[in-house]
Amino acid sequence: MISRFNRLTQDEFLLLKGTDKIANMIGNKFKTYDFDVVEFLEENSMGQFCVIKQDMDKSWLIYFESTEDIAMVLRNYTPKEPDAPSIDKINIVDDFENT
Repeated sequence: MISRFNRLTQDEFLLLKGTDKIANMIGNKFKTYDFDVVEFLEENSMGQFCVIKQDMDKSWLIYFESTEDIAMVLRNYTPKEPDAPSIDKINIVDDFENT
């Protein structure tokens, strides 16, 4: 079996030095503490990306080529806002009732 693998190694990433592609990817730099994000990208990315482990704080830096991949990750890994409580009744008082 063969499948596309969009994750760049650190050496491959360094080979891009001086290109427009690396400038774009550095502009699309994110940090995560959740390795599930990296595994998700390995299975679902549309463009290339590079992951560099940061030992000092146990995080991963992710450099994206594709803004679509960024949007997909944010959709799947951004905490959702809790739903607003439901409104059971509205109490409207007519201020002009006695005028």
